[in-house]
Amino acid sequence: MGHDQSMSPGTNDPTGEAPNMIVGFHHVRIPVNDAWVSRDWYMLVFGFVPLLDLEEELGLVGVVLRHPLGFVLGLHQDASRATALRGFAVLGFSVGNQGWLQQWLEKLDHLGVSHGPLEEGHLGWYMDVPDPDGILIRLHTGTAPDAEEA
Repeated sequence: MGHDQSMSPGTNDPTGEAPNMIVGFHHVRIPVNDAWVSRDWYMLVFGFVPLLDLEEELGLVGVVLRHPLGFVLGLHQDASRATALRGFAVLGFSVGNQGWLQQWLEKLDHLGVSHGPLEEGHLGWYMDVPDPDGILIRLHTGTAPDAEEA
């Protein structure tokens, strides 16, 4: 489907009456092998709290978690997709500065949670944390590259 040049910027209606604004981030869904195991891990590591369990006749389909900051995460049982995403960073949490990232490293070590090293990337420092299925959650500083790095 091509872009309709008759539409006004910021709208999805050619009359310009209906706003096309994103006002926030609603949720992220991540496929997992075992929603209970992943739920407990995201609660322990990142402080999520359970919001809802999704069950059907055959059992658990997934769980929905909310972070105290309002971020919503859906963990849905889908082993083939979880396996396909193993080693891929699907989600990045902003953790502030490099000192805070170091504190995360120490917390993860204390919890016995596997993680990668602190690394410098194009958009700041980061550390990858594999979830129970090996899907990477990236903890990232908000540091932007300077003009010479960009």
